[in-house]
Amino acid sequence: MTLKNVAHFLRKSTQLKASFIQNQICKHIEYNPNIVYKFESHDDDAGYAKFNNNSIPILSLWDKDNLMSGLLYKYPKLISRADKGKILDFIEHQKIKVAHFHYGTDAGIYYPFLKISPIPTVVSFYGYDSASFHRILFGYGRHYLNVRVFPYATKILAMSPDMKKDLVAIGCPEEKIVIHYYGTDIKKFLVKRPYDINGSIHFLIISELKPKKGHLFLLKAFKEAYKVNNNLKLKIIGSGPVKEEINAFMKENDMHYVELRGKIEYGSQEHLNELNNADIFINPSVTDKDGDKEGIPGTLIEAMAAGIPVISTHHAGIPDIIANNATGLLVKEWDIAGLKNAILLLASDPKKRMNLGIQGQEYSRNNLDLDVKERELETLYDNIINSNKCQQ
Repeated sequence: MTLKNVAHFLRKSTQLKASFIQNQICKHIEYNPNIVYKFESHDDDAGYAKFNNNSIPILSLWDKDNLMSGLLYKYPKLISRADKGKILDFIEHQKIKVAHFHYGTDAGIYYPFLKISPIPTVVSFYGYDSASFHRILFGYGRHYLNVRVFPYATKILAMSPDMKKDLVAIGCPEEKIVIHYYGTDIKKFLVKRPYDINGSIHFLIISELKPKKGHLFLLKAFKEAYKVNNNLKLKIIGSGPVKEEINAFMKENDMHYVELRGKIEYGSQEHLNELNNADIFINPSVTDKDGDKEGIPGTLIEAMAAGIPVISTHHAGIPDIIANNATGLLVKEWDIAGLKNAILLLASDPKKRMNLGIQGQEYSRNNLDLDVKERELETLYDNIINSNKCQQ
């Protein structure tokens, strides 16, 4: 079988460490991946997965000695004319059939190429780029997407119906939007687990420490739940801008039953151990003050794959993968009493934990697996490539 070639476009090299992007690139079935990025980053700023695949052809457009190229990237957020030429040469040399851009905001950086692309293009949106970016600089973000991205993308990928609604509201043509969740490597996390636990009940959240992840909402509810059941334990894993706020709240309220620790490597034995040691996974996402919200949190699906009963919120795309009282529990955003009650219910009811854990695991295996979603993605590639041939 002759494989076809796809080029994945990123803004910076460290985005290859984002598990949801890396999985889409490295788990292709009938396509050969290629990678293009603009900025060579050496910071630890974009993901928790190691990227060690040296066999994938990569085009780096970063030239730290080119002042004009650097200024274009820093201020108007654009690639240069020389960058555009390099991309066109790369596409021709690698025989690329389709270009896939990750993050709608980052696709806009490639506007000089997007508007003249000789191949069909796909742009994936993931959360803030569809929910809050359009509000920046008094609406400039909306203008940016409507000028640089929406007119030129062949297809726009939204993770959920909620995200599709947001994209239409900010100007994306509805006929261009395809609802596609990128999938999780379910097999990596599958385990059998006991649910009838004596003693402490261990809750776990793994996420970036950002306002939309709902950590302060969780701590307020957990504090109230602990007053009723002092066998509760909570571990918070991650790093991010609200770390000090979380620490301050824990200290002010003497939350000795909560542990805050730094990030862990995605898919590592440490990651798997944390999931195996948890009794309940909790991720109470909220819409932050700037309108930022989730797409679908990958850590929720990883927990479901591991058979852990999950608690989350009626937020963004989450209700599309968690059916309340069937594959998990959902509460309203910022409903402290509701979240407290969900915590106490699962902590006290091993049969409920078992039912939710088993059903959540089964749902993730049947509906959210990376292999299935990669085939769906490649079918989309095939369709737009064939449509493009018909139009030529």
